[in-house]
Order: sequence, then structure tokens, then C-alpha cells
Amino acid sequence: MTNNMNKLTDGVRWILLGAWLVFPCFAWAQKPSPAGNDVSETETRTAGVNREYQPFLASAQTFVDAYTKRDASAIGNMFTADAEFLDEFGELTQGREAIVALFENVFENSLNATIDEIAIERIRKITDRVVMEEGTVFSTESPGKAQLQSRYVALHTLEKDGKWRINSLKNMPASAAKRKEQLEQLNWMIGDWVNENDDSVVHTNCDWSADGNFLLRRFTVQTRDGKAMNGIQRIGWDPARKKLRSWTFDSQGGFFTGLWTRHGQRWLLNSTGVTADGETVTATSIYTIHDAEMVTWEYQNLIVAGDVRENMEPVRMVKRPPPPARSPK
Repeated sequence: MTNNMNKLTDGVRWILLGAWLVFPCFAWAQKPSPAGNDVSETETRTAGVNREYQPFLASAQTFVDAYTKRDASAIGNMFTADAEFLDEFGELTQGREAIVALFENVFENSLNATIDEIAIERIRKITDRVVMEEGTVFSTESPGKAQLQSRYVALHTLEKDGKWRINSLKNMPASAAKRKEQLEQLNWMIGDWVNENDDSVVHTNCDWSADGNFLLRRFTVQTRDGKAMNGIQRIGWDPARKKLRSWTFDSQGGFFTGLWTRHGQRWLLNSTGVTADGETVTATSIYTIHDAEMVTWEYQNLIVAGDVRENMEPVRMVKRPPPPARSPK
């Protein structure tokens, strides 16, 4: 980051250093495990969960992974041979083979559709071999489209091989997620974060606005040569464009606006701005979430006052732990 940033004017450096720190989230069912970490994502997510319910959280992850890979057979293996699937359109599909064929058809005709999150809300034991699961599926038809949500109810059966499989799955009609639910895609960014390198130290804090309609992120930048800048960013749902949108303002007088789009396990921010010196800036920022504690960021297609700049290598930001609690006097 240092070499590339040093080639930019102060105004562009300020606005990039401030703007890159607004990072989105993947829902828990889609976060990849950190590189080099021996603990699987499933183990991380199920830590602290009642042991008898852990297989169903793992199953949600398996479904999301199989959908992302367009693996209809893997999805079929999650169902019993005589399973029933009632989709959000009221169409009933019976039998594992028919369910596999159904998803093969879905993948063939919906190339860009994604399942962003499976949020399990209730798990109830019916018998020793039957468990009911309820929750919400969050999905997107294609990049740039509004996120959809659909309630579901699943009955899992414990089979002779010791594996829990879905015997009955019912999806309710899908509807567009509301403003707050759209924004909640980014809610893991809430908290205190820091990036430190040879060039600068950046601190940021993010929280909900009082009315709950926006995420507000305040940042400070301190360079090694003694310069300082601060700013604020507001992130909201744009109902006209059906996209998450951000507005950034820094203390030097520069500002940015951008639109967010999810692509698999990455988010792209296409943004435009003006520095305090009057230089126009456009760029595509790529954000990759590694886990709840770290995100990497890089920019591409950076154009400053009509001049195309080289791309940069990824840099990272880590979450700061909360301060230790004061011991009673």
C-alpha cells in the first residue's frame, strides 16, 4: 500500500484512506475461514451452541456452499430418498431424484442467483429422530438486485447411517427485504477497527444511526509525517436504485459517493468523488471478508483527474477488542 499511496496527491490519499475503511459483511453462513486457521468455519459458528443442534447449523452452511458451487447432487444428498419440497411458488417436488433435477434446472436458468444467508431462528426436537427447523433464507436474483427473503420450515430425520437429512422442506413466498434488513447485511462492520502500516494509522468506529435507517462510520487518519484528517460516512439503502449506497465526507473538504454490489464472496464498491483540491476521482474497490476480525481491501480502475493509476495490492484492517472492564475499587 505504501508505494502506491505515495504516488498519489495528498487529496487523493486522504479520500482513499478514509473511504476504504467502510467494509460490508457476509452473513454467517457465507464467511470463509481465515487462511492458515486450523479451526473450520463450521466449528467457529457452532461454538457455544447446544451440541445436539450443531448438525443443523452445519447443514445450513453445506446448503449455501452447494448452492454457490451449483452442485445439485450435493443438495440432493441433504434430503431423504422420499423427501418433499414445497417451493415459494407452491410447486411440490417429491423424491430426492426429482429435487436434484429441480435444482439442476434452477442453476441452468438462474445463472447469477445466490443464497446470501440461511438464518436459523428456531430448532425444536419433536422426537429422538425428528427435529423441526424454522428460519429465513436471504437470496439475490442477480448482482445489483434487491435482496429477497423467504421464511421456511424444515423437518429433519435421523437416518440409519447416523446422518440428519431433510424429509420435508417448505418455503414461503419471497418478498423484498426491508430497508433495515438490507442494511443488516453490513452489521458486522459495527465496532472499532484499526489499520497500521508504514504510511499511516487509521482508526474507525461504526454504529447504527439513532433512527436505525443508516450506518454511521467515523474515521481518523494519522500519517507518519504528522498530518491528520478525520471524516464521516453514512451508509443507507437507496430505494430508487435498489442498492446499498454510501456518502463519505472528510475534514479537508473532499467527498465520495458509491454503490455496493455483492459478487460471490466479495463486495465491489463503484465510487466517484472530488478531493479538497478539486481533483475528480473514480475507482472500484474490492472488499474480501476473511472472518469477523479481518477484512482486506484493494482498489482497481483508479482514475484521478483523467489519469489512470496502477492497481494496488490488498491491505488489511483488523477489529480492535473492547477495552478491559475496570475492576471494582
